[in-house]
Amino acid sequence: MKVALVLLSCLVAMLGPAATRFPNGIAAIVNDTVITFGEVEAYTASAVDLLRRTYPPGIVEQKQNEAMSDGLQQLIEKHLILDDFKNSGGQLPESIIDASVKDRIRRQFGDRVTLTKTLQAQGVRFETYRKQTHDDIIVRFMQQKNVASAITISPTKIEHYYATNQQEFRVADQVKLRMITLNRSEGNSAEELLMLAREIVAKLDDGAPFHEMASIYSQDSYRREGGDRKWVERKGLLVGLAEIAFSLQRRQRSGVIGVSREDGTYWVAEYDRAGKTAFGRKYTDKDEFLEAKRFEAGSADLPRLEEAYLMLVEDRQDARVKSLAEVRDEIEQELIRRERARLHAKWIDRLKAKSFVVNYVF
Repeated sequence: MKVALVLLSCLVAMLGPAATRFPNGIAAIVNDTVITFGEVEAYTASAVDLLRRTYPPGIVEQKQNEAMSDGLQQLIEKHLILDDFKNSGGQLPESIIDASVKDRIRRQFGDRVTLTKTLQAQGVRFETYRKQTHDDIIVRFMQQKNVASAITISPTKIEHYYATNQQEFRVADQVKLRMITLNRSEGNSAEELLMLAREIVAKLDDGAPFHEMASIYSQDSYRREGGDRKWVERKGLLVGLAEIAFSLQRRQRSGVIGVSREDGTYWVAEYDRAGKTAFGRKYTDKDEFLEAKRFEAGSADLPRLEEAYLMLVEDRQDARVKSLAEVRDEIEQELIRRERARLHAKWIDRLKAKSFVVNYVF
């Protein structure tokens, strides 16, 4: 069989890479197993579909080839692991496969009927699904056996990583921010929106807690948290809003801030207590500053209010490097991940060294 595969390998090499691009074309050979281009496409289908919906045409082809190359390598590794299990005399009891299939059905599909409908829609037979479960169990078992699951990282390595990778742990200026967001999604006019914002300001001036007003009036996903945005960097806000937020001191509240949008641009305007625009700044939709302008009451140039915001800065924090105590666990997990990847690569290299592997594409 190995001689036949070698001859087949030579034939495919003479035909060139284009021959492997047909669904039944050969993408790789691992020992006695042929991996077709169609198998690679099926294995990477969901990832490629996401790439096509994410990237423009000029980039997506390169991203797609990278995803399929990575998928092919994963399939090669899978077959190397399965062959190693088989050659070592390993056998998987049918009872374990049956139990795993039942557990997967319960967790992923709820019942057998839903599984059957899903597989039919995908054009997959139940026997194929069961074989995939069988292979997954073996791969997990062999990984646990050959790649240490309990990896210990010494404090010295953690401290060295922290000392030599300070840039990773730098944080920019931050404010601990609460916001009340109002918009015109419910059909109210710009005047009604501004009137509501001024009513909220009056209640805040009379001593109403900001978080209570946010939990009652705010029209965004932070309403339940009393408008709490936690610690926010400048890049977490529109530049026009960030300029105002980062000009506030601890426990200082903004006035009414209005946002109006035009084609490719937006205005951020700070309103005076009478509700007239006092000062506005214009930006592109890429947050590039264009102009600043003071508006007079009744001006025809007055931007039409579409969204209104109130901000409260509870605390401020200057740019800094996080302490080792803050990032110790994060560093440890990263070093564990790297060590596991290193051990996995060494294991796969050992399997390749004693196997017949040919990769024709990507």
